[in-house]
Amino acid sequence: MVRKPTISKFDAYQLAKKAGAVFSKDYYQQRSGVQNEIAALAKLAGYRKPASASGSTSRYFFEHLNKIRIKHGWK
Repeated sequence: MVRKPTISKFDAYQLAKKAGAVFSKDYYQQRSGVQNEIAALAKLAGYRKPASASGSTSRYFFEHLNKIRIKHGWK
């Protein structure tokens, strides 16, 4: 079985910022192009939303990146 290469959460965060994500704003305040980019990054990072989640994978991944951004002090 061949395993797909994944990117780290930090790399996903940096790519999201380059795409125009502003983590001081809410997910719904992001441009739709940025939301699509975050969805693609979630897939690359191998992120899976919780089974009981009622929102999109993109929104949950954005919130996840924001939590670890605050935790680790990423700029």
